[in-house]
Amino acid sequence: MNSQDTEHIFLCPKCGIDTLHYIAKRKQDVVGIICSHCHTPSLVRTEILSYHQLKWEEELRQILNHLEDPFDEH
Repeated sequence: MNSQDTEHIFLCPKCGIDTLHYIAKRKQDVVGIICSHCHTPSLVRTEILSYHQLKWEEELRQILNHLEDPFDEH
């Protein structure tokens, strides 16, 4: 099992920030996660967790692409 299977970026309901969450348990389409910052446990549907992770990765990719060529107008 690699870190992609056990760690996800997610919006913590207590902290209110996107932070690393560890997967504690999986059951059908629900995942139990724990915030790495405040240790608050949460239950979330697998598709929501995956969507949030993909959205965060895309945003990071756009930031990195902009850093590679900061003078690009797009």
